[in-house]
Amino acid sequence: MGSRAHKCLVEMQACQWVNQQLGRAMDIYGIVTNGEGWKFYRLALNGEVSESLLFGIGDMPMLLGLLRLFFGLCHDNLRPSS
Repeated sequence: MGSRAHKCLVEMQACQWVNQQLGRAMDIYGIVTNGEGWKFYRLALNGEVSESLLFGIGDMPMLLGLLRLFFGLCHDNLRPSS
């Protein structure tokens, strides 16, 4: 997943930069898959990248739970700042 991960991380940095220009500082989340394996990424405000282990379709309940968690984190980023 090397080149896919690299592309995802570059796009995450671009997304974070655009959001910062709009005054919305937030962590950015990304997912890379080849259809059988999935990796999850988080780009923190300080530039630190967190990467998950590889999750396969053999453990579908775990994979679906992680997707639900990640989509929830993304949804939370859409809420207006107070």
